[in-house]
Order: sequence, then C-alpha cells, then structure tokens
Amino acid sequence: MKLPESDILKCEHIGDSPKDMDDMDTFEVHHRETGKGFELYFKRYALQDEYNDLMRTYVVRHKVTDECVGYFSLKAGLIAINEKKESGNISFDTLPGVELANFAINKTFAEKYNSHGLGKVLFLDLIAPFVTQLSEYLGIYMLYLFALPYKKLMSTYESYGFKRLPSLAEQELHKRIKPAYDQSCIFMYQTLRDLEN
Repeated sequence: MKLPESDILKCEHIGDSPKDMDDMDTFEVHHRETGKGFELYFKRYALQDEYNDLMRTYVVRHKVTDECVGYFSLKAGLIAINEKKESGNISFDTLPGVELANFAINKTFAEKYNSHGLGKVLFLDLIAPFVTQLSEYLGIYMLYLFALPYKKLMSTYESYGFKRLPSLAEQELHKRIKPAYDQSCIFMYQTLRDLEN
C-alpha cells in the first residue's frame, strides 16, 4: 500500500530515512504546554514502538527540501459503547477504529516558512485519505484520539471534524478504555463517513 502524499508533502515510516535520527533530536513542538508529550514520544519512544509493532509512526517531509514538517502515529483500536446492565451482567457494542495516537508539527519548519495551519493541512491531505485507504483493507468505523483537555487544542480537533460523545457515554467509555498515560484526556472521534466527506 502506498503511503500518503500531497503535492508538496510525503510520508515515510520512521526509521526509513537517514535524516530521522537528527530530526528526532532537534524536533520541537510549537505549543509546549499542550505538545511536550508529543515531542518526548517522537524523540524517545516512536522507534521502539515501531519496531515492536505497537504503533506506526510516519514522518512527514517536504518533497523538495526533505525537511521534517511533522509526524503522526496510528494504531488499531476497538471502542466499546452503548453499555447495558442486565441481570448483573454488563454488555456493550464494540466498534473498530484507528487511533490517531500522536500528531505534531515541527516548530522549526513552521517558523522558518511562517506556515500557519500546517496541522489541518497534514490532517486533511495525508491522515484522512490514509485512514480512508486503510478502510479498503479492514473494517474501520471511526478515527479517534484522546485529546488533552485544553480548550484551544480541542477546538482545533473540532475544526478537523472530531466531536465528543454525550457526557454519560463519554464517562462510561473513559472507564473502560482510556489508557493510563491518557488519564486527563478526552475521547474525540469522527466516523469514517464523516472523514470521507
């Protein structure tokens, strides 16, 4: 399967370019208060998770200059919703999804070219088409993420088409599937149909 690309951007698996090590060392996020964890992940854990098949991380590069624009990580997931309690038993529906687990823009690139809105460009031109392409090979109902509870960040994800579950459903889902390292984060999602439109 071909990795996503646009007119000016391309994606590579982390570790495929000899430049990756230098890019990881010098990578900085634009908003440290909301993105420090994404920077740390890229520098310290992305290669290990890639080699252990826990996550796939893609480095986004400019096609002409080969500079690192940013990166994103995807992994398979399963969401449990519509919890029902009957006769002391708990049941729920499960839906297949892909988690956008990490997503960050390289501050150096953004400042050098005075680029604003790069996150939305990467999402719309690379990530959304890639997940749609993946759905040709496996069942995917939704693309989801766990967003840090910062209003500006959550508004950014909403501008990409992500939404929250109703309050009670969100609480129940958080009890079942929220990873320990995402304790303060909020589940946000969009269905594949939303993504394709």
